[in-house]
Amino acid sequence: MTRMRHYVLLAALGILAAIAQLVPTRWGLVGDLAGGLLAGVLVLIGTRVLALEIEKTYLLPTVAAVASLSGVTFAMTGSDVATPHLAWTAPLLAALPTGITALADGVRGRRCQLCRTPLRRLLSFSCPRCHLVACENCWQFERDRCCLCEANQIPLFPLDISWWQQRFGAQVRGGRCTLCLRAADGRVAQWACVGCGHAQCRPCWDENNGQCSRCGWILPHLPDEASAHGVAMPASPPSSKFLAQEDSRRNADKRGVRHA
Repeated sequence: MTRMRHYVLLAALGILAAIAQLVPTRWGLVGDLAGGLLAGVLVLIGTRVLALEIEKTYLLPTVAAVASLSGVTFAMTGSDVATPHLAWTAPLLAALPTGITALADGVRGRRCQLCRTPLRRLLSFSCPRCHLVACENCWQFERDRCCLCEANQIPLFPLDISWWQQRFGAQVRGGRCTLCLRAADGRVAQWACVGCGHAQCRPCWDENNGQCSRCGWILPHLPDEASAHGVAMPASPPSSKFLAQEDSRRNADKRGVRHA
């Protein structure tokens, strides 16, 4: 689920909370206060059920309070009965459930989402593959991923063939992968490095976070989460000297094959 969808769903919860505040206002002050509390509980439960990941914790009590205030305001404008002054405390009641929860989470501090260890004195990393926050003990530094993704071989890049074609062009139809030596066939897609021309299969490109194992060329236009994390950030192309050496070596290999 993308970050934008999280915020869209939060806005939808705000609308439902406003309705939950508006309906009980027909029962007077008790209904106003009960509606405010109901609006706050609805936002809290909704975020838990939908597993919304909202980084800014103050947004949840703010959305609940604004939703309650909107419900009270609509009730006031649509009624000839004077609204009691205490009814305006309903937004405060709406902000209490999510506010208390956010405060409790802040006191406890953030925890590693894999081993649940507090992160007060530990380094933490947001895994670009599963998007979980991992502590330094659950992080594979040499692999740039958490131990959970390492154990389950979670891919970094999409499996959609068109995504690879947009970045590499046509597949390599012959030869073997430079790393795993698997032959290119209908089951194993291979793509040639733009820098040095050596081919790697799709699993090996993913395993190396989009970086060529020979020349260090890095796959451009990576997913946003990978770029933000610093995995395989775009690097400068190989030098002309390196490319000339590679061309000479390939030509020598071809001449050796002909002589043989």
